[in-house]
Amino acid sequence: MTPTDLLTTLVTELGWNLAVWLPTLLISLLFIRAVLGVRVRELITEIEEHQTAAIGAVFFWVSLGFSLLLSRTIATPVPADGTWTEAFTWLAVAVIVTLLLFTLGVLAVFGTLARRKGEGVLRYIRREMREEHNLALSFIMGALFLVPAVVTYHVTL
Repeated sequence: MTPTDLLTTLVTELGWNLAVWLPTLLISLLFIRAVLGVRVRELITEIEEHQTAAIGAVFFWVSLGFSLLLSRTIATPVPADGTWTEAFTWLAVAVIVTLLLFTLGVLAVFGTLARRKGEGVLRYIRREMREEHNLALSFIMGALFLVPAVVTYHVTL
């Protein structure tokens, strides 16, 4: 491999990594805001001062799931005789299926737990993750997200 080839490979790797990493970072932050109610400026306090591991775990599994789907689309972007539009359409289908199954799983599991406490699902999740630092529930939620993400990674994309 020549130095030029090496440099080209490194720049290409860096570019594609940023193309996956940046949207994944933003999606993770949006998810944490929407589901856990944590604003970006509150995130540092939650992680450093309160040491809310459940939020760190949420960031991890959201990033992992979405990076799997996005990187697969970039790695094999165009099926035979296909277009980039088709590739991103299939990515959208995979994300929708993943989020639909995740939502159904959350409603089934967390809905049952929330009813036992007399709370709404979203309030229950926020209280357990932010106030009680319930890492176990964060991992359960992660499994509810990652399983459909991995299946759509293999089947849909």
